[in-house]
Amino acid sequence: MSSPSSSPSPTSTSSSEGPGVGHSSPGDVPLEAGGSSALLASIKLWHDVDSVVMEDFLGELRDRYCIPEGYGLFASRPGQRPYDQFPQGFGLTVGALEAGLRFPLHPMIEDCLRKWGISSSQMAPNSWRYLVVFLGECRAAGIEPSRALFLACFRLCRGRGGYYLVARSGFKISGAPSNNKCWKSHFFFVSCSRGWGFSTGWTSRAVNNVLPLLSGRESVDVNRPWSILSSSWAIREMTDEWLVDAGLSPVARGTIAFLPHAVC
Repeated sequence: MSSPSSSPSPTSTSSSEGPGVGHSSPGDVPLEAGGSSALLASIKLWHDVDSVVMEDFLGELRDRYCIPEGYGLFASRPGQRPYDQFPQGFGLTVGALEAGLRFPLHPMIEDCLRKWGISSSQMAPNSWRYLVVFLGECRAAGIEPSRALFLACFRLCRGRGGYYLVARSGFKISGAPSNNKCWKSHFFFVSCSRGWGFSTGWTSRAVNNVLPLLSGRESVDVNRPWSILSSSWAIREMTDEWLVDAGLSPVARGTIAFLPHAVC
């Protein structure tokens, strides 16, 4: 196991469809045609907290969540924020890992991030659970997962402090745990010398939630994920063993205590 490193110095960067069943809130804001610096600044304000993830905790994170050695893990410096530019990387919350996100990222996840034009660190942690469970349940059912098939089930929304996923209208899914109250203060930075297949900078881009065009095979398969995900126990209680069986994690590594709460 490589030893954790201190973080390099940051460079600050300053549908017609009805709402689906999901974790939307009165704080949601409409998606306009384009982003703006003022809007991006208002999003960043929600993340102006110091991280409680210390350097000596990074090795435990690597081991607990099976992060390969090719990915560098860095603790933030005082005043550093998850939206700050980071060499060959980006900010990530422990909550995203708890929700099942693993490295290397699945190609479909990278494809979704390219489509949305946002950084992975802008996604609310609990929304990763929907992506991960979709991939795992598709594998178990013999369905070829694709971005179009996923976006036929879920749509991306933007709230005051970032982005999150909700189920499409007519598709009921429930039971996902709520985001940890203080998830914003549990962030660190991850880098990869090979780079990433998506933008790592924060944006305030609008989201196109028009239903995707499906291929012939996807049109046949589209109703199956709806049926499977609506009753998936992994949405409610994901385990390491489930991630291993789904091919999304190499091995289960026991448990790790969550970090103490700090500033919310």
